[in-house]
Amino acid sequence: HFARHGFAAINRINKALRASSNQGCDLMAAGRLITTVFAPVLALFLVQTSGHTQTNTPPEDTGIRMGRFVISPDVSVRERFDDNIYLTDDTPTSDVITEIAPRLRLQSEWRYLKLYVGAGAELGFYADSDDDNYQDADVRSGIALDIGPNTVLDGTFEWHRAHDARGGNDVPTNATKPVVFNDVRASLNAQHIAKNLHYQTELALRRLDFDDATDQNGNRIANDDRNRVESRETIRVLMPLDLGREAYGEFNLNQRQYDRTPDDDGRVRDSAGFQMLGGLRFDLTNLIAADVAAGWMTQSYADPAFGNIADYTLRADVNWAVTRLTSIGVKAARQVRETTLPGASGILAFDFGASVSHELRRFLSITADAHYTDEAFRQTTRHDRTTGVGLGMTYQLNRFARFDAGIAHDMRNSTSSGHDYRRFQTQFSLKLEM
Repeated sequence: HFARHGFAAINRINKALRASSNQGCDLMAAGRLITTVFAPVLALFLVQTSGHTQTNTPPEDTGIRMGRFVISPDVSVRERFDDNIYLTDDTPTSDVITEIAPRLRLQSEWRYLKLYVGAGAELGFYADSDDDNYQDADVRSGIALDIGPNTVLDGTFEWHRAHDARGGNDVPTNATKPVVFNDVRASLNAQHIAKNLHYQTELALRRLDFDDATDQNGNRIANDDRNRVESRETIRVLMPLDLGREAYGEFNLNQRQYDRTPDDDGRVRDSAGFQMLGGLRFDLTNLIAADVAAGWMTQSYADPAFGNIADYTLRADVNWAVTRLTSIGVKAARQVRETTLPGASGILAFDFGASVSHELRRFLSITADAHYTDEAFRQTTRHDRTTGVGLGMTYQLNRFARFDAGIAHDMRNSTSSGHDYRRFQTQFSLKLEM
């Protein structure tokens, strides 16, 4: 009964979104759409929730077992309305995007050796702006080997074919299409447990290769300046304090080497840096799990005009199960990010996010989240502050199907003219898995 009415509601939403987009739907129209479609559904579930005892039942396993391997196929179909697809300050363009994301995973279940292989894609189709259609894909693999009772080695490899949408910091709005790029990542990790200390090391490599683009006047937009190799070396020493708590110290180095030196602006963007962190991890009876660290970081650039960046760094990831049905999550980070914005050496960025999830029924949960990002483009006067809020709902139809819906609003205030924006989005999706 619910599935029949649910799919009917999906069809009504889809038609309304496309009609609204074709008519130049504004924020208030989208708000009326959300009110008329989602409010009755949520009200129905809230009424069903009252007067019933709720219990947390662990989800059933999915996947197809073949000996010591488990194959897990799934596909997601999402319909998303975006009232400012190019993130512009004035005359925003709205559209409806249909996204189809199939994925296949293969994982072993051997005791001492674990293998993982996965492949997937995301295909995006715009209702009006066909030039913004995209075809992303990725392949992932990993291996973990237990060497004795106290030592573990693991490695990962990932290949991504992704895109930068028009309107991003490094993609001009007058580009005719999104910028396609290849992102290849590999890492090697080792962990060893001694009597009183735990040791962890990691070597990570990343290769980024961007395709050129064309502007609306037929001129070539060169992206060779963005091609680079990034490497990172990390060592972490952990000291157990008591059950569920451990303190650690971490030191990591990074190198960022660009293909073109100098770039089209005559700058050499190669750099190297390090981070020193001291932190605490704890997991208290499955109620609070946290990893909190703070320290110092520097990034030194080969070009004297860029100077150096030296500032404090922090990292936090906290999950608190307030009750059996309600959980709170908080994440924060401060780091140096890359940019090829003319004149800027890098971005000194601070990210903060918080979310609250509540389980109304065993099969129904809602989530509210908020995020804030502060980006200072060093060696320039540009400073961006981005804030956003969202509300989502997840309905587990059965062990093979899940329905998600949500709304979100984000905005950016920038000291650089023309880079402010406001955006409202709404989406619903259906995920099928085995």
